[in-house]
Amino acid sequence: MMGDMKAGGGRRAGDAAMAVALAIIVTALAAAALLGGPTLDDHWTIYLSDPARGLENLVDERWILDIRPPIFDAWATLLHMVGVDSIPLARLVSALPAVVLLVLAVRTFSKRLPDEAPFFAIFLLLMLSTPAAVRAFSVYRGDFWQLAAFAIQILLVRHVLFVQQDYRRKTDAAMALFALPATFAAITLDYGGALFGGIVAMATILAAIARGLRRWARSLLITMALAVATVIAMISWQASSWTANFDLYQNWIEMGYVSAGSILGALLFGTVLHNPVALAGGYLGRAQWSRGDTGFAIIIGAALVAALVAIMQIDAQRRLITFSNSSDVAVLVTALMATAGAKIADRRIWMNVLAGIAVLSVTVSATVNGIGSGWQSGAKRVSRIVAACPQTQVFAVSGWRLDDGSASRAARREEPVFTLGYKRLARSYGFTAIVIPRDRPTTASPGRCPVLLWIERVPRKKRVKPEQALKAAGLGGLEKARLSLIRSENGLIVRADR
Repeated sequence: MMGDMKAGGGRRAGDAAMAVALAIIVTALAAAALLGGPTLDDHWTIYLSDPARGLENLVDERWILDIRPPIFDAWATLLHMVGVDSIPLARLVSALPAVVLLVLAVRTFSKRLPDEAPFFAIFLLLMLSTPAAVRAFSVYRGDFWQLAAFAIQILLVRHVLFVQQDYRRKTDAAMALFALPATFAAITLDYGGALFGGIVAMATILAAIARGLRRWARSLLITMALAVATVIAMISWQASSWTANFDLYQNWIEMGYVSAGSILGALLFGTVLHNPVALAGGYLGRAQWSRGDTGFAIIIGAALVAALVAIMQIDAQRRLITFSNSSDVAVLVTALMATAGAKIADRRIWMNVLAGIAVLSVTVSATVNGIGSGWQSGAKRVSRIVAACPQTQVFAVSGWRLDDGSASRAARREEPVFTLGYKRLARSYGFTAIVIPRDRPTTASPGRCPVLLWIERVPRKKRVKPEQALKAAGLGGLEKARLSLIRSENGLIVRADR
C-alpha cells in the first residue's frame, strides 16, 4: 500500500513536471516560428497560395507545380485570403491547430487506456521537443501537420496492441475521430510521408486482425484505401506538370552536398541524443516490460527498418530525400524511446530530469532555427550597407545560377519563387532589389556607393569566387572594381567597390 502511494505521488509530481515542460516547449516552438527568417520553402508556400490570381488559375497554374499533394496549399490559400500574409505569423497560425489536435488526441487515448497514459504523455513531450519537430514548426509548409498526423497514428498502434475490446461507438468514437483522419492525412499530406503512413497503417491493420479487432481493422483498411486513391489521383493530376518542369536537376540545390545517409543519420541520432534519459527507463524499469511493449517495439522497429530500406532504394535511383520528406523517422524513434521512458513514469527525479532535458533540447533547437536564420541574415547585411550609403545598387539572382543545373527546367521553375522572396525581403528591410533575368544580362558600375550581388541558397561547402559569381549572374561592368565576398547564413553577397 505504501509503495503504491509513493508511486502515485511520484507519478503526480511527474505529471506536473510534464505539464510545465509541455507549456515551455510549445512556447519555444512558437518563438522559433515567429523569429526564424524566411526560407525558400516559406516563399514557395506564399507563391502557391496567392489568391489574387483567382482560385481556378491558382489551382491550374501553381498548385499543380507543387512536389506534394496541394492539401496544405489549400489551407495556406485560405489563410492568405483572410489576411495572414506575414510568413512568421502564417507559420504560427498554420501549425498551432496541429499542436492542439495532437494534445487533444493524447488526452483522448489516455482516458481510454489509463494504464498507458504515461507512454502517451512521454511520447508527446519527446516528439514535440525533437529537432525534427522544431525544424518543421519553423517553416511555412505542411511539415508539422505531417509529423502530428503520423504521431496520432502511433497512438493508435499503441491502442490496438493494449486494448482488450474491439471498437465500440460509446467508448471509442472520439478516438476514431482523431485516428482515422490522422491516418488519411499522414498518407496524403506528403508523398514522402505516404511511405511512412502507409507502412504504419498496414502494420496496424495486421496487428488489429491478429488481436481480433475486426472493426478497427476494417475502418483502417477503408481509410487507407481512400488515402491511397487520393494520392494516386493527385499524382495523376500533377504528373504532366512534373514532366514539363522537372529534369535531371529536379532535386533541391543543396542535395548534391547532403546525402540521404547523412540526413537519416542526423534524424536517427539527433532524435536519440536530444533526450537519452528516456532510454534509461528501458533498464531501470525492465521488470515492468510486458508482451505488449515487446510487440509495440517490434512493430515500430520493423516499420522504421522498412522505411529506411525503402528510402535508401529510392535515393539510389534519384536524389529525392530531404529532411522534410523523411522526418517521420524521428517520430518512429521517439515512439521507441517513449516505450522505455514510460517505465520510469513513477520516479519523480527521473521524470523531472527527462522533462528538463526536453525543455533544454527544444530551447537549443529553437535558438538555432530562430533568430537571424534564413534569408533575413543576408537581407540584414544588405540593409546595413544600403543604410550607410543609400545609392547602393542591389542586384539578386537565384542560388541555381552557381549550380551545375542552372540551365535546367527545375531552375527555371524556381526563378519566380526566388524573385518573390527577394522582393518581399527587400521591401521589408527598406531597399530595392533588382532581380537579373537569366536571358538578360545586366551592366552596373560602382560609384560613390558599392554595387551588391545578393544570392541566397548557396551551400556553405560550396567555394565561390566573386568573379565567378558575377559571371554566373550575368552582371557585367565590374571588371575593374574591387571585389569582396560576404557570407551569410544561407547565401552570399558580392560587394563591388570603386
